[in-house]
Amino acid sequence: MTRNLCFIAALILSSCTVKENRSVCPCELLVRSEEALKTDGGVLVSVVQDGKVVGQGTMGREDFENGGCRFTVPRRPSTVTVFSGITSMDTAGGRMLGIPRDFQCDEIYSTAVSANLKDDSQECTVSLHKNFARLFLKVIGKPDSAELRIMGLVAGYDILSLEPQTGDFDFMPSGGTDGTDYCEVRIPRQKDDALTLHVKYEEGRMRNIPLGMLIAESGYSFEDADLSDISVTVDLSKSYALVGVLGWNTETYSHIEF
Repeated sequence: MTRNLCFIAALILSSCTVKENRSVCPCELLVRSEEALKTDGGVLVSVVQDGKVVGQGTMGREDFENGGCRFTVPRRPSTVTVFSGITSMDTAGGRMLGIPRDFQCDEIYSTAVSANLKDDSQECTVSLHKNFARLFLKVIGKPDSAELRIMGLVAGYDILSLEPQTGDFDFMPSGGTDGTDYCEVRIPRQKDDALTLHVKYEEGRMRNIPLGMLIAESGYSFEDADLSDISVTVDLSKSYALVGVLGWNTETYSHIEF
């Protein structure tokens, strides 16, 4: 894979001689994962000190796994954040890793760890967590001419804190035309119940299905470190939904009226 590194240094650091006070010398930091990354795509790594980025790099999966993520940074208590699986999301020069309009969330795995940098060279080993959910959506009773849109109020993550960031999530899934539409949509970690399925009929009439509320009533938690996938079957003719939480080893389902 062609190496693609883009490093931003907040400070220009010089090396030290043996006779100098080593505490003011920079630290050569290596960031690596304790296990193979679970998805392809870009890896974004940031080193944060006192709320400011002192080192940041974007690279491919292979470069990261082969020890290509290195920074020269001050010896200070630091936070290291890592996002992997980046394909369509981007930072656009800011602090938010954003989801473009009409796109799904990438298959994002991420983490933030503390690192007390005090030696000439140190290694920071991280374990990434699943920071997106696959929504398996089945809609019964939809006319062939009707359009579906999934909309919400979270459109990315803060690259320093990993917190979900407010923005317009807007994605039009594709499905069958047999009266039962099925699709799979990747959604970001939510911080409210605003996620909504919009059904637009041919004559212009709109119907809004409160997906976020249905998911919350099923007992699903967006606070889990690793997000489970979700299955939602919506019957438009009977105004009921079957919501499933698809965990690593178990599945639970709830029937909910709306």
